[in-house]
Amino acid sequence: MALPIAVSRDPAVAAGCIWFGMVGGGLPDWLDLRSDFKTSLRLRHRGASHSIFALAIFVGLFYAGLSTLRQAEFRVGDVSIAPADATIWAWTVSIALGVTSHLLSDACTISGVRPLLPLADARFWLLPKALRGRSDGYLDTVFRALAITALAFGVVVLAVRLAPL
Repeated sequence: MALPIAVSRDPAVAAGCIWFGMVGGGLPDWLDLRSDFKTSLRLRHRGASHSIFALAIFVGLFYAGLSTLRQAEFRVGDVSIAPADATIWAWTVSIALGVTSHLLSDACTISGVRPLLPLADARFWLLPKALRGRSDGYLDTVFRALAITALAFGVVVLAVRLAPL
């Protein structure tokens, strides 16, 4: 979902948009399946890490971190690596879209998502029951193929933009 933002940026910022979009896409599952937070915070798969509140926390912390880096005037030699305001915005939106795409894709599965945790335990789905699939089923394969196609398209567009005339 971060590809439309990446296409309109210079190559370094575009690469960051794509990277942070992918990181955001994996962040909810990493927190509740792979990280040490799983046991210390008692996270269950598709639990609190898959809520809109977690999305707000992820995005807020990410934005705060980039803003702090900008204000620190961090330099490597003579080169400042402090991101510009437009870069911070693009990367923050990219990670937010990555997490959002993860939640939306999980809402297309049989299990659905509980986006209002910890306030409410209600489950939500985007698709009618007949169209819901498993996260390792044919729908997942179709969406992965579409994502790879979109990414390849973005790379081609970027290459055409950068090619000398």
